[in-house]
Amino acid sequence: MTEAELRELVKAIVTDVVKAAEPAPPAAPAEAESPAWGRGPEHRPLTPARNEAVLAHLVTTTPARIVTGRTGTRYLTHSYLGLRADHAIALDAVESEVDEAWAQQQGWLPLRTKAKDHTEFLLHPEQGRRLDDASRVRCEKEADKGVDVQLIAGDGLSALALQVNGPALIKALHAAFTTKGFRVGKPVFVKFARIGVADEIGVLSGAKSTVIVVGERPGLGTGDSLSIYTAFGPRLGQDNSEKDCISNVREVGFPPERAAQKCAELMKQSFAAGGGGVKLTGGDPAFRPHVVNH
Repeated sequence: MTEAELRELVKAIVTDVVKAAEPAPPAAPAEAESPAWGRGPEHRPLTPARNEAVLAHLVTTTPARIVTGRTGTRYLTHSYLGLRADHAIALDAVESEVDEAWAQQQGWLPLRTKAKDHTEFLLHPEQGRRLDDASRVRCEKEADKGVDVQLIAGDGLSALALQVNGPALIKALHAAFTTKGFRVGKPVFVKFARIGVADEIGVLSGAKSTVIVVGERPGLGTGDSLSIYTAFGPRLGQDNSEKDCISNVREVGFPPERAAQKCAELMKQSFAAGGGGVKLTGGDPAFRPHVVNH
């Protein structure tokens, strides 16, 4: 199916839904009935017939809620219960935490930010952008120095996502960068991490670039999704416009292996351009880097 055909199908479905929701106009009195020529087929709304096979295919190829049906103006019961369940998954993802012992089992250097606990991390984002004193000292002493790429694993807003997909993604990133000739530092783990903490780690380690993997802010049913943020020439307070992002990294989205390959290619371009984000794209309006103040 071409993009044009898909757009027409979506347009037809939306038209059907809108028309079905509109109240029927009151019947005109017989004496005020419009002339016969005004009631012909040319004056009736044209709604293309649905292709049930195509709709069924679309439903099985996306986790998005499409063609769900309704009862009156309400969701069907199974749709409503699904929404409640997915909302619960999102809440659990935000409240999840990673134990530092788990990070050590992955072979990652455990660090943490200034956030004293999970509540402070959620309420005060700035506390998650800088390391606490003990972690700063440990990073200076134990992190690999002057590497091309420093890998960082952070819990972000879904520690669950890091536990589910983090090990495979970090391993794939290490392999992808190594294959392209980059010197890659030993991965570090940051508890209560926001994206900005990568700036400080990059400065302390003298890395030429940083790649931080964090749990995304979960949507409905997406509590296991990761994002990858890359930065060339890290410095404290580096603007987000200089960074790039690959999001929805999970098996039903952008699989870790493919995401890692894409990230390595993107970083190679950043090294060649001497910067990432807007500089990498040259301000080309046809491609804008996906950056989020996370």
